[in-house]
Amino acid sequence: MRYLGVVLVWFALMGRAFAGPGTVAVLYFQNQGNPELEPLKVGLAQMLTSDLIGAGGVKVVERTQLQAVLDELKLGHSSVADKDTSAKVGKLLGAEYLVLGSYFSLAGTLRVDARLVKVETGEVLHANGANGGIAEFMDLERRLAGSFRDKLASLVPGALAALPALAAAASESKPLEAAMALSEGLIALDNHELPRARESFQKALTADSRMAEARQQLAALDL
Repeated sequence: MRYLGVVLVWFALMGRAFAGPGTVAVLYFQNQGNPELEPLKVGLAQMLTSDLIGAGGVKVVERTQLQAVLDELKLGHSSVADKDTSAKVGKLLGAEYLVLGSYFSLAGTLRVDARLVKVETGEVLHANGANGGIAEFMDLERRLAGSFRDKLASLVPGALAALPALAAAASESKPLEAAMALSEGLIALDNHELPRARESFQKALTADSRMAEARQQLAALDL
């Protein structure tokens, strides 16, 4: 317990070192439906993180830093729905804002909801949702990301709202399958299962060549 306390203090100090106005962290999403989609909470958070990076003055906490804090808190890849726990994670990360959300699927339709919360007060500053067919998953995620970039642009001086245009999907693309494979690859990477991670990232790109996160992870594995 004493060791854990020291580690958490270290994370808190490191978080403050990178903290500042406009720092945002995307926590893992909560799966409220199909258990087969459970891993998606990790990939969806990574995709939103990537889409928020580069939004002008917004500082975005890397997923690996989030995972390190969750591991120290013995939360693994859990979604953090509890208000007190999410606030604790946010403070350890040095984040001013958190993006939290949930998703569920029903009859071939996927619904994703998210909210932007101020860590210090717990105030919900923005909330939005998007839904669409399974084949529209990547466009759905981008619509949600665009909404949060717009909000951050109104909160953070110098933030940019516009997202680069998403390339049209090839006829054989399977975006949800790609996101699931990305999620499984990230989880394998966190568990130091590098061959499995590589296989999953390659599977993600095969399912949808637009999955930039999978391409970046493969490039990092080759370094």
